Amino acid sequence: MFVSLLERYNQLKHDYESYQRVAEETIQKQNRKIRELDKKLDMLSSIIEINQYINKCLGSDEIISKINDIMIGILGVNYSSVYLLENRKLKLKSTNLYNTKHHFKIEEYNSKKLTKLTPYLLNSLDNIYADSSIQIHSSLFMPIYLKEDLLGVILVEHNIYNYLNQGNIKLLSALSNQIAICIENNRLYNKIKENSQKDFLTDLFSRNYFFSVIQEKIKDCGKGFAIVMIDIDNFKSCNDTFGHQYGDVVLKRVSSIIKDNLRKEDMVARYGGEEIIIYMYNIKGVSDVYSRMSSIGKFIEEEPIEYNGKLCHVTVSMGISISYNKNENIEDIIRKADMNLYRAKNSGKNRVVC
Repeated sequence: MFVSLLERYNQLKHDYESYQRVAEETIQKQNRKIRELDKKLDMLSSIIEINQYINKCLGSDEIISKINDIMIGILGVNYSSVYLLENRKLKLKSTNLYNTKHHFKIEEYNSKKLTKLTPYLLNSLDNIYADSSIQIHSSLFMPIYLKEDLLGVILVEHNIYNYLNQGNIKLLSALSNQIAICIENNRLYNKIKENSQKDFLTDLFSRNYFFSVIQEKIKDCGKGFAIVMIDIDNFKSCNDTFGHQYGDVVLKRVSSIIKDNLRKEDMVARYGGEEIIIYMYNIKGVSDVYSRMSSIGKFIEEEPIEYNGKLCHVTVSMGISISYNKNENIEDIIRKADMNLYRAKNSGKNRVVC
């Protein structure tokens, strides 16, 4: 009787301990699943946060530096660098490092030693950085792809050995997909914005855009500024003789010559019809503007324009108005330039009047 009770007790104890082990294992499995779900939730939250934050910066020149800041904040790394693909080469767009000579995979890709980029995790007891001024012992290289097209690279780094791991690869891979969409959206946004600012035929700025920015430009015009009005001589007769398609060819070529011979800080727009307007920044004086415009007029006169197998030459007339007063009414300056253009047309054409 006593043995039977002891056996039953031992059996119950064994069963209890077995159930307890099973329960503990089940709880541990559930806890692991909860932790995994928490990680996925954190990843999704990070993606949503990036999407919302970056989309607020859509069209901004600072969008890449914003992405860099987000990488440092979300991943908790010391350093982050963003490269974008331009003309088939990866170019550094944002970093908080003094130099990036140790980013050897970038150089390998740019020198065509690598044709396909994949995620690359490097943990090293030795310092990865080029010199001892900064310590880097953990690095994660993540290409940014939109479908099969490479857009750029994110490279995050930390001074602690083994700080970055396989879990960071998963997170950064998910983040890079969202960043790729944001970068592409930003590119398309800027393209649409640029197209709305340009004249479709000449690729010069449009008249509306010119007038929307000119008042701000003359507030920072340096020593002074000039407005130049340009008109293609005998343009109507060109259209009447050879047709409007020839007129379009002439207008595009003349516009191209003018744009190619101006400084980046100057601005040129299609004013209307065959008229072109130029804003010249920080001028030295009347003679300098006159000389530069005369040279452009000479280039146009000497440049043969081909159409239907024929080579033709055109000339332009120009009127210049100069101001050293940042507060002067821009419409008055344009009116003076237009009057000088009228004088140039009436005094024989193919000349500059100021």
